[in-house]
Amino acid sequence: MPLLKIILLLITGASAVYLFHAWQVFGSQEDMLFIGADITEERIEEVNSEWNNTEELHLETEDGEILHGWMQHAGTTPAPLLIYFGGNAEEASAGIEQYNIPDNWSVLFMNYRSYGKSSGEPEESTLFEDARLLYDYASSHEKVKDRSIAVMGRSMGTAPAAHTASSRDPAGVILISPYDSREELQSHRYPYLPVSMFIRHPFEVSSMAPQSEAPLLGITASEDRVIPPEHSYVTFNNWNGAVHHVELEGFGHNSLPQSRDFHDEITNFLSEIESP
Repeated sequence: MPLLKIILLLITGASAVYLFHAWQVFGSQEDMLFIGADITEERIEEVNSEWNNTEELHLETEDGEILHGWMQHAGTTPAPLLIYFGGNAEEASAGIEQYNIPDNWSVLFMNYRSYGKSSGEPEESTLFEDARLLYDYASSHEKVKDRSIAVMGRSMGTAPAAHTASSRDPAGVILISPYDSREELQSHRYPYLPVSMFIRHPFEVSSMAPQSEAPLLGITASEDRVIPPEHSYVTFNNWNGAVHHVELEGFGHNSLPQSRDFHDEITNFLSEIESP
């Protein structure tokens, strides 16, 4: 076989592999980002029965979808409230067991669209709209202490948390393994692909950071391979309010909650920002 023909075959084959990989990355963005999480009726009954201080919620969005989740009430009211935005595979009720929030704080755990029993389809714009809805709902709640609402996001949830911080006035913000932006992260993962031309959900957290003056607790994991800490540093450096950054050595993206220091840092931060 002539050398030129062999070279052409190799180029054609390599091009086909490249295009197929690009199609996999760009064509399945929603499936890779919004992994989703189901919940059974048995699990809902378990949450409602085992946590007496937890109220099941169904909130209607502006476009008629229903968000499902829970508000875990503090022992006394009105109480400061933490709104939690989970990662891309988290069902809201898992947070009730995973986080050791101080007893004097209430917490709002809500499922994104299509997660758990929430209806609709998730995308960046609707996540941000729904984040504002949750904050405004909490602000008007009779059991929530005025001007004592904080927001916490983990991984994908750092985007709606940062958006809430930039569009509302929370008492404090906790970002756990935040993006700088998904464009930067995907460019890091796939430097050979034209990411900026095709990405549909950029989640530009570092660009929203200068718009918030709220105090920030940033937590990263030294062994995080999903969102390497250097991406989080960009957001911390751009933040307009006071920043306290903690990097936990020896932990990865999904193992952070196994660290006692992780929970202690959150507890200490919430205690510091709680208004009298």
